[in-house]
Amino acid sequence: VVWVSTFDNTPRAMISFRAGLVDFPVVVIVAVVAVYFVSKSFSSADQPSAANSPGPRAASTLQFLIVVNRHGNRGFYDSFPTNPYPINDTKVWPFGAGQLTMKGRDQLYALGAKIRSLYNGFLSDLYFPEDFKAYSTLLDRTLQSGLMFLAGLFPPKGFEVWNESLLWQPIPLYPCDLDRTRMVSSVISKVECPKYNLAQNESLNKFLEVYGPNATALLNSMEPYTGLAVEPQSLVSQTIAVWDTLACIDSEGLALPPWTKSFYPEPMEDLAVKLYKAFTIGSDDMIRYLQGELFKEMAGLMRSKANNTLSPDRRMYYYSGHDHTLMGLLGILNQGDAGINIVSTSSALIFELHKDNQTNIFYIQVLYIDGHSPDLEPTLLSFPGCNSGCELNTLLNLTEKYYNITDYAAECQD
Repeated sequence: VVWVSTFDNTPRAMISFRAGLVDFPVVVIVAVVAVYFVSKSFSSADQPSAANSPGPRAASTLQFLIVVNRHGNRGFYDSFPTNPYPINDTKVWPFGAGQLTMKGRDQLYALGAKIRSLYNGFLSDLYFPEDFKAYSTLLDRTLQSGLMFLAGLFPPKGFEVWNESLLWQPIPLYPCDLDRTRMVSSVISKVECPKYNLAQNESLNKFLEVYGPNATALLNSMEPYTGLAVEPQSLVSQTIAVWDTLACIDSEGLALPPWTKSFYPEPMEDLAVKLYKAFTIGSDDMIRYLQGELFKEMAGLMRSKANNTLSPDRRMYYYSGHDHTLMGLLGILNQGDAGINIVSTSSALIFELHKDNQTNIFYIQVLYIDGHSPDLEPTLLSFPGCNSGCELNTLLNLTEKYYNITDYAAECQD
């Protein structure tokens, strides 16, 4: 059986807890962002009025910040025959399948502005490379999302303003090759990480044993409306295609056909959540080989900051990624897959490293922003074995089994 991921664009649903050589694509995307900002005609009036006020998360204890987000809304891939908004309808999807939509651009700009408002004072008003570094996976939508985020986070000020009519500045966005989102495609993982591929197949087979009849019955009941005949060997991909299409349409604010009310969001969402977990983080091995290396880098940065060996001594790192990126990291923090649902587009995980002013002990606070929430207010997360303010060494010890990887390629082949 071949499992090919198209789930990464699923924009609906939320999260709950229990308590690249890439110079060319980067330049191209920078140009796109520049054009976007010209067309939007942003002016100084669009900037936050309290730009110089300390943000509510800019506490005196805060030492270091890592933000990881999912890209914004994008066009779907596979669909069903009766879809009223086919992907080749350029009036609805002008950029095509898998590409960031106009709303997706707005989402990431708003997220960058939100992070600015939360951490203003801790973050300088001005961009300096020794203070901040940004990474992205090498897909159009994540590169564009990253650049939109940076535009919201660092609007040019003072000497940075090079064009009064274009309040935007170019900030480097580097390739991230430690985000292993590619592994969710069995076509890729069969070659690059057979160990992930094996674990994924085992996880999906368990899903099909338990929930396959439910999925078949649901798709059969939808067939008169979707025109999609159920094929047992394609049950996973067909379930994903229908869910993903409806979720993308809904997230863009487009009217769904009346028949969907009987199926979407429920009961389809409950089934999609279970499938998504099985598809992405169904076992410890899947979590480890999906985002263990990325978390290892993040853990190293936090350790170096605490040890006063981080060079350059930056204040913030940023990663533009996918739902699989956040799912893998949340799986690591949650000691498995308990309590995790589908990650909405433009959602973010925030890792804050604090230093207690009295004891000098370093501790971590992890926050989550649901990209579909109206105010983008962060929620403080907790996870098994640690309080919301978890001592750095305790957190890293609890999660070590996921990131103690010395040779990813060799280990993947075992």
